Amino acid sequence: MDNKTIGIYNRSAAQYADLDVDQVSLKAYRDFSSALPKNSLVLDYGCGPGYFAKKFLIDGFKVDAFDASEKMIEIVSSEQQINSWIADFKSFHSSAKYDGIWANFSLLHAPKKEIRPLIQKIFKSLKSNGLFSLGLKLGTGEKRDKIGRKYSYFEEQEIKDILLNEGFCNISHHLGAATGLDGQSSNFIIILSHA
Repeated sequence: MDNKTIGIYNRSAAQYADLDVDQVSLKAYRDFSSALPKNSLVLDYGCGPGYFAKKFLIDGFKVDAFDASEKMIEIVSSEQQINSWIADFKSFHSSAKYDGIWANFSLLHAPKKEIRPLIQKIFKSLKSNGLFSLGLKLGTGEKRDKIGRKYSYFEEQEIKDILLNEGFCNISHHLGAATGLDGQSSNFIIILSHA
C-alpha cells in the first residue's frame, strides 16, 4: 500500500469505521467462519477498523489482525483480546500458523505485480487445508479513486487462475456491489479457497 493511500485511511479512520458493511460481505463472512474448526486462529489481513476481527472474536475464534494504517489499528486495539499490530503486506511473514486468513478488500491496495508473491506468503502462512477469503474490486489495471486511494483491479477468471496457480483450491465465490468511502459504487468478488 502506498503512503498516500495510508494517509487517506489515517485521516478517515473514524469515518471508515462508520460505513455500513454490505450484505454480500456478511454472507461471505458466514461461509468462511462456519467452515472453520472451533477455536481456530484467524488472521484479519489488512483489518481496517476491525469490524470483522471483532466478529471473529465474538464468534469464539482467536484473532490476529494487522493493518498499515496506524489510526485503524488504534481503533482495533481498543479490543484487547485481538492481537493487533501495524504492518504492511510485505512485512507480514508466518509459517503454517493460521486456520484461516480473511483478506476482505485489503490486497486490492497492493500493486498488481506484487499480488502473486503476497498470495504465496499467505499460502505458506496457512495450516494444511486452511481457509483463505479474498475480496477484490472487479475491473482491469491500476488507478486511484476520486479521493486518491490506489487500487489494483482484477477480472473474475484472472484472480481465480492466480489462486489456483499458487496452490489454492477454490470453494465458492460471491459477486456484489457496494458504495465505499469515496461515495462510488463498485462491483466486487469475494472468493473462498483452501490451501
